[in-house]
Amino acid sequence: MDEKQLQYEFLSILSESHPGLTFEEYRDSCVFLLFYQYLCLKHGDSLEEAYKPGELVKMAIRGKLQVASFLKFMESASSFLHLLNKDFQLTEFSFYKSLERVHSLEKQKSYARFFRKFLKKIDGWACKEELLRQYPKLFVLLIAEFAKLKKDTYISEELSELYHKFFCRRFHKKKGKCKVLFPEFQYGILASSIISTEKNIEIYGYTKEQEYIDIFTIVCYMRGIPLDSLHLFMKKDWRAIRDLPDGADNILIFMPEGVEAGEYIASPKLSLGKEQFYAGTKGEFPFLLTAISCLKENGFLAAVFPGAMLYREGREAQIRKYLVEELNCLDTIMLLPDSIFHSIGQAEAILFFQMNRERKDILFFDCSEIESLDKEQIDTIDQLWSERKTIPGLCACVERDEIEKNEYNLNLPRYITKVVKETAIDMEKGKARIREIEQELQEIENRIAIYRRELGL
Repeated sequence: MDEKQLQYEFLSILSESHPGLTFEEYRDSCVFLLFYQYLCLKHGDSLEEAYKPGELVKMAIRGKLQVASFLKFMESASSFLHLLNKDFQLTEFSFYKSLERVHSLEKQKSYARFFRKFLKKIDGWACKEELLRQYPKLFVLLIAEFAKLKKDTYISEELSELYHKFFCRRFHKKKGKCKVLFPEFQYGILASSIISTEKNIEIYGYTKEQEYIDIFTIVCYMRGIPLDSLHLFMKKDWRAIRDLPDGADNILIFMPEGVEAGEYIASPKLSLGKEQFYAGTKGEFPFLLTAISCLKENGFLAAVFPGAMLYREGREAQIRKYLVEELNCLDTIMLLPDSIFHSIGQAEAILFFQMNRERKDILFFDCSEIESLDKEQIDTIDQLWSERKTIPGLCACVERDEIEKNEYNLNLPRYITKVVKETAIDMEKGKARIREIEQELQEIENRIAIYRRELGL
């Protein structure tokens, strides 16, 4: 089985029916079993036959694979795998624990049907060595498709590359351990793609779902990221002052939907008082300001936010002034093409912040009409980013004085004028077409005259 065939087999999982299971139950079941298979493939000959997926398939064929027998098997397999691989106990995963709490007979039957069908499918995949080599890439691809189906926050490869361009140059400048924070992460695809080549880092993050922590951990493990560098929390347990007391070197944000201002608490590091922090704002700015307060003195932050944040009036205009004038931390604003996002209908912008900047300008990019950001286009943006050039219709480096004149409205059309492409007109072709139309019109008039005569009009 070649790479394309393996990709087809992986993605065909999405089209499988799963009667009696919710989307989340099906997703978490697939993730758990695929990771189990990955560990079995990784350890190969070191793993006893009794703990390989083939044994579960035999149980399914004999009609002996039920939820209870599956849990018992996995308990034994998990213990043996743990001896070979100290990083994981499969029985500690949220899916396994949730399966232990399934008491409904109908739900148990649904899981049993799924196990029998799914295990037969993945155990039939040939070319074990090639499968093991491709597994990390295929797993991430599948997770991304699950995110699209659920309309969860998912960042495309293009946006991952933009984030990567921005942060990698900072990583390489940093001496010693680099602390990276991912607030409100979901699947961890973006995070893992950025940090997979960086070994000297500590990764922090928090989320609302334990399943996201499991998936993030799996993705990082498959990408070769040391798991002792991961510090992932449930949101309810996260305390920046306790868990990240010295602050983060880099923060990456994809603005979560439906965030309320009251979910976030103003940091003493920010001069905004509590009332000013909350009053008359949506949740995006409190979320952003709280994240900024977690940065180290010379830290960097990249965040994807709704484009409306750039121009909404009232209290939010005052916060933009605070970011631009007092903190002087807003470095670059980039309006992104819709194709970058898979589940969001509104215009989105990526904002780049740098603490303790010496520059007094902001670089604006309008990439909204670019159909897709390929590697060449991203390299061009990166070069313009470094040179901070003004290119009509694409980017503009704007001094703070001009932004102040616009009352800190950061809407891109105020600073980047659209370039209207003039279409060259072929005069001879135009004249020939006019003659054709005139001839057609004459023929129509002649036919009308004939009809009039026949009708006596």
